[in-house]
Amino acid sequence: MKIDLHMHTTCSDGVYTPEELTSMAVQAGLDIIAISDHDTTAAYSGHDFAPGLTVIRAIEMSSECEDEDVHVLGYYIDPHSPELTDYCRQFRKKRLHRALEIVDKCIERGYNLDRKSVEDLLDKGGTVGRPHIARMLVDGGYCPDVKTAFDTLLYRGGPVYVPYKRWSIDECIGLIHAAGGVAVLAHPGLLKHTLSQVLAHPFDGIEVFHPNNRGRFDEFLALAHKHHWLISGGSDFHGVSGRFPETLGLFSVQEQQVADFLALGKKKGIL
Repeated sequence: MKIDLHMHTTCSDGVYTPEELTSMAVQAGLDIIAISDHDTTAAYSGHDFAPGLTVIRAIEMSSECEDEDVHVLGYYIDPHSPELTDYCRQFRKKRLHRALEIVDKCIERGYNLDRKSVEDLLDKGGTVGRPHIARMLVDGGYCPDVKTAFDTLLYRGGPVYVPYKRWSIDECIGLIHAAGGVAVLAHPGLLKHTLSQVLAHPFDGIEVFHPNNRGRFDEFLALAHKHHWLISGGSDFHGVSGRFPETLGLFSVQEQQVADFLALGKKKGIL
């Protein structure tokens, strides 16, 4: 069984719609996936998934620890939970205001970007963030690719970066639990200075298998066993050129690697 528990659609910062993504997943031979868009569950409203595929409802929530981004994955959630719906609504507005501020900073520096393009993106549903602006910079010929846009302009503390207040890690975990889900620490390999502090929070699992964790799978497996946490894994697929994996299905996990995670889904009657 081929599984990918971390991917994004146009409802946040992915390139493909939920319909396109699920069709591609079937073509790639995936059996189970989770769409985990940033701070939104819009993929689970008004979209038709391709048949022949099990989709676990998920979200990736934004938090931080001492100026490092900390993302919390919520799995087996009720996407229509009132608390979660309210959270998504609030973050949708926050992300729009922040994105417009970033665009204004770009315009001040001579980059001819269109504010209306950001608003149009939001009209499609979901959220808007820095990756959308990075693509606008690429489309405008100002940067050769999204990575360069981030490395030169959009990085935390960069020339056009705009901070915004996020929920605490414990608040994110609590909201996921309130929505009936389990909270998993996303891509721990990206944490450079705060991993030990972040691990002290009451997660239910950890994303052991992720492209940015390569070379450290055993380390994160040991942490999962130490904390008695569920083990998750996924590609973090966005469909962005130059970002691994560019092809869906290139990075996946097998059933035995996430057996306890899947067993929980069966216990909940979801799988």
